[in-house]
Amino acid sequence: MRIISGEFKSRRIKSAKIEGLRPATDRYRETLFNILNNHIDFDQIKVCDLYAGTGAVGFECLSRGAARCVFIEKQTSVINLLKENSTDLKVSDRVQIVNETAERFTSFTTEKYDLIFADPPYFNFDIYKTYDNILHRKLVAEDGILIIQRSKETLNEDEVQFSKKVFKLIGDDAVYLFKF
Repeated sequence: MRIISGEFKSRRIKSAKIEGLRPATDRYRETLFNILNNHIDFDQIKVCDLYAGTGAVGFECLSRGAARCVFIEKQTSVINLLKENSTDLKVSDRVQIVNETAERFTSFTTEKYDLIFADPPYFNFDIYKTYDNILHRKLVAEDGILIIQRSKETLNEDEVQFSKKVFKLIGDDAVYLFKF
């Protein structure tokens, strides 16, 4: 897996064969960031990467100029991978890695983010409570963006829960974009 653009363009980040880990593909991230470039300026923003996995999306944001990224991940083996990738990219001073579930983290944090990205494991429905927490606690800054990535197989239920139509289908993924 490689960084698509910015300061770390073409640099590789490590992945691993870990159960439940489904890294965002280069193609998906390229499409996602083409969309985001029309909605947000990455320069000095604060990003939260929920269900972080390898951190591919968060590291891409840092590469494009984000000041800081908070990675939320519950699996210890994946956290070790995030630490390794942040060390390899020399961004440890711009990264915070939190060992917590996305649902729990969003229930207690008070920090506001310019961009929140949530990519839960397919068919994981705690995203609905996480989404409610984000809205209730007003975790997205003014003029910020929330992106939720889901399986297109849960499209009908997701559209009901999010009260929103899907923004874009990318392969098997459904992307929901919320502007604040």
